[in-house]
Amino acid sequence: MSEKEKVAISGSAAFDVIAFTEETLDEIFTHALEKKEGDARISFSFLVNKKVSFGGTALNIAYNMKLTNGNPLPISCVGKDFVSRNYKKHLQNLGIDLSGLVVRDGEDTAEAYIVTGRKGDQMSIFHTGALYDTCNIKITEIIKNKKVEMSIISPNPVNTMLSHSNEFQKLNIPFIADPGQMINNFKSEELNDFVSKASMLIVNDYEANLVENKLQKKLKNIINSVIITRGEHGCSIYKNDDHVDIPAVKISKLVDPTGAGDAFRGGLLSGLSKIDSKLEDLTLQELKLACQMGAVCGGYAVEKEGTQNHVFSIEEFKSRYEKNYGKIDDQLIY
Repeated sequence: MSEKEKVAISGSAAFDVIAFTEETLDEIFTHALEKKEGDARISFSFLVNKKVSFGGTALNIAYNMKLTNGNPLPISCVGKDFVSRNYKKHLQNLGIDLSGLVVRDGEDTAEAYIVTGRKGDQMSIFHTGALYDTCNIKITEIIKNKKVEMSIISPNPVNTMLSHSNEFQKLNIPFIADPGQMINNFKSEELNDFVSKASMLIVNDYEANLVENKLQKKLKNIINSVIITRGEHGCSIYKNDDHVDIPAVKISKLVDPTGAGDAFRGGLLSGLSKIDSKLEDLTLQELKLACQMGAVCGGYAVEKEGTQNHVFSIEEFKSRYEKNYGKIDDQLIY
């Protein structure tokens, strides 16, 4: 792909309400269950500090692509508060193409309520808001007259993810399946159809087990290319019968893990979009280079609170990449 070609990112647009507690989530739920008597209902509360930030899978990925000189086209639905809460202005200032964002004036933009425990463990509650209407977005109309040769379908309502996978397939645009926290919402036959149509699957280690258990198949028997992220343990790439493990990037301090996965995907897609190979034809070495870019983005993300609050120059990115993984071809970042 040429660096001028866009990457379509189907996913969510949301505001993140991120709360931090000094307890672990295990401690909170264990204490609540210990106090429960018989069939009594559970009722518990705990103290948090919260911050509201820009979020959503599509826009988090787009943000990180833009930081690494990628050319993202996020596709999602936003609500009537998209302008009044300054999200539109934030994205415009970054130079992100917003033509794939559809405004639903009768709804608010989605909100994710994320509680992060002392050890980085998390619990999320999601208000769908305008995202209910993403199933009515027509990919064909969004990408008309745009040069799009690669895409990713990230968490959204299941009917949207299935609809967009069908559209990308009809348009002969290969996509990366990124089912994430929606895995349990798929019926097994729907998930099998979604993953089977993709050129690549990306999941974390917990999600990989969920997919295999739901489909009763090993990932290698479903799809040829798989990326499994493993948090502080890096990531693994599986291509046919070969695989390679990539260590995590060294960070100064873990502040907030929220959005690290989306940051990884943004760096990954930025790298892939500048490699002159089709998604399905990428070599293990090419995937490794792009995943290392993803790892560097993820490293920056966890050093800041929120999902779009980390910033870096491309020179700083290059320096951190080369300190961790060796020399990077300038073609991948400029």
